[in-house]
Amino acid sequence: MNLSYVSPFDVRQVMQRDDFEIFHRMDTAPGFITPHSHNFYEIYFPRTEGVSYIIEGKRCRLGPGMLVVIPPGEVHASDVNEPGLVVERFVLWLTPSFVESLTGLLPRIRNLTGQDMRGRNLITPDPETYELMIGLLFSLLHEKQLNDVDSASLNRLVVAQLLIHISRAFSAAASGLPRRSSQRYKEIMGVYDYISAHLKDPLSVSELAELFFMDKNTLTRQFKLATGMTPAECIRRRRLDAAYTMISHGAGITESCHECGFSDYSAFYRAFRQTYGISPSACAARARDSVKLEPAGDGNI
Repeated sequence: MNLSYVSPFDVRQVMQRDDFEIFHRMDTAPGFITPHSHNFYEIYFPRTEGVSYIIEGKRCRLGPGMLVVIPPGEVHASDVNEPGLVVERFVLWLTPSFVESLTGLLPRIRNLTGQDMRGRNLITPDPETYELMIGLLFSLLHEKQLNDVDSASLNRLVVAQLLIHISRAFSAAASGLPRRSSQRYKEIMGVYDYISAHLKDPLSVSELAELFFMDKNTLTRQFKLATGMTPAECIRRRRLDAAYTMISHGAGITESCHECGFSDYSAFYRAFRQTYGISPSACAARARDSVKLEPAGDGNI
């Protein structure tokens, strides 16, 4: 391993380039990164056991040989299960415009930009393909360090290769689903999307089951199988994550509480503090401090 490629941990959250950025990190990561979202793609390649990603409320336990693709706008958090663990990982950031610029000649990459990606962020390629991906990441790190007149063109080619390998692995996993399971999965993701789009509305499992023509028990069972949560747990977590995001971006606490479907502030306060370990007011204060100290906090561990 070329240690000169390893990037020191920093607190940057925003992209400084208009195409992509890559980091190879190896350090004692913080135990828990609070939920947040980006306006760019994040692809995370763990090289150490003991890390989990929570994406839209669904927890994925990670390890070498896996990768996670997080599209713009999806709320996610990271969690290190062992205090003091030295975590090695590659993190790739991609602007939507850069990804879109590659899809004209490489339509397969569109697999990673559509709705089929929702809820299926975790990808496990075959071992040979995974090692090819790691080699491509090292190529990007090499060009990042070299940064000569040819680097921009080479980087574009390398990122395109990497995204094709990821898209192939994503498609292979999708094609392995039985037809009935795949259809039911889409139905459940339809329920998930409905919840996400109607957080301010009164929502109940019975009403969702009736709306989507399912038995209540079937909906609960299949929803938990697909997302790791019951519908009720999902409603609560999506509302909390939405409120957390609003407050983190400067919205008022009371406004965020009501806009995200909470009618009882005291219940909202207790749930928020229990979930994130801080009060809504502390979250708001941290957001104000982050604005003063721009660029703001890093969401990839």
